[in-house]
Amino acid sequence: GRIAAKIYGYMKVPVSNLIQSFKRSYSSDGVEIVAIAKNIKIEPDILYIFGPGSTTYYITKEMGLEKTLLGVDIIMDKNILVKDAKESDILSAIENRRAKIVVTPIGGQGFIFGRGNQQISAEVIKKVGKENIVVVATRSKLKEIDALRVDTGNLKLDEELKGEIDVITENGVVKFKID
Repeated sequence: GRIAAKIYGYMKVPVSNLIQSFKRSYSSDGVEIVAIAKNIKIEPDILYIFGPGSTTYYITKEMGLEKTLLGVDIIMDKNILVKDAKESDILSAIENRRAKIVVTPIGGQGFIFGRGNQQISAEVIKKVGKENIVVVATRSKLKEIDALRVDTGNLKLDEELKGEIDVITENGVVKFKID
């Protein structure tokens, strides 16, 4: 399906530099997505929690799977276990299992948690561990942001997530900071 925005009106704001920047949409170049998909190592017997977005959607499509575009899906051994998973589905699925979270930053903003993927909650992130977070993005998307951002609703976890993280791009892995 196609997502389209509709304008309902305009509003003046007193301090424009304190307003969150708008989400940017990127046309996903098939060649870039294929390259990112090839750079992701999908391991057997590991649960993968794929976040929303066109980048993750097309990566899973490249794997031969039909993921939800705006939902969070749970995948293991190249099979979709749960489509459009809720937090409770994720917590049940990761119980006594090794898991990884695959997310892409929101274009123009850089958020990887807390915007559009609240089902990947602070509790889920803590159980999976920072070392098992896989960030995927095209180089063009990364050029538009100065840092990745998190808003898990847990300030302590947000602080723990800060620092450098590997981001898988079409050209391989690059280091990027979480601010």
